[in-house]
Amino acid sequence: MDIVDRSELERKLARVLSKGLRAEMSKLLDLLGDPPDLSRVPYEYWQTGWRNIQRDVEPVLVDTFVRQAESLMNSVGIGADWAHFNVIAADWGRTYTYDLVRGIKGTTRSALEKLLQKNVPGYFEEGLTSKELARRLEPQFGAVRSEMIAVTETTRAAVEGERAYVQELVKETGREMVPIWLTANDDRVCPVCGPRNEKPITNGQFPPAHPRCRCGVGWEWPKEVNK
Repeated sequence: MDIVDRSELERKLARVLSKGLRAEMSKLLDLLGDPPDLSRVPYEYWQTGWRNIQRDVEPVLVDTFVRQAESLMNSVGIGADWAHFNVIAADWGRTYTYDLVRGIKGTTRSALEKLLQKNVPGYFEEGLTSKELARRLEPQFGAVRSEMIAVTETTRAAVEGERAYVQELVKETGREMVPIWLTANDDRVCPVCGPRNEKPITNGQFPPAHPRCRCGVGWEWPKEVNK
């Protein structure tokens, strides 16, 4: 099903990420110093960085998770224990946001270190200024990266909210709905997701399938239930 207020949620998450990533870039540049020296970046930076991003991203993702679950509940017409569900949402947000931020750090660290190793010498060899060095770091901290993460993680939070509600339905009714992969069915549909469109998800792999994936899930009762 369509994600409720997707554009609003993507923009909100992108703003939070952009602010947090800019702050992290500023912190890194301060650690590097002027002239920059990689040896000044302490081990702790790679271990404890991004915590502020986790704090700010978590409520946005939880809001998306809950909104989408509520939308599916209204569509299905079977209620759930909402107080209990909010606990589920908060637990998911805490755990997942930590994993997400750790993932950003993990996937970024190698690329970022290579970027620094490539460009810090350029500060001396090419006569770069601090601003020019910052511009070369922009791909890892800038608006494009923030937008990419926002689109991907809005999709993930919405789908996970739906899945959590469906699992509560199983407990309440003993009936399990069938997930159907749905693409936007437009000219932006990619070769990865196109072949999955309108097919049951049987392998446990839900959207997003890749960065910037905007696919969703349709939920159907098993055919025998409707006989």
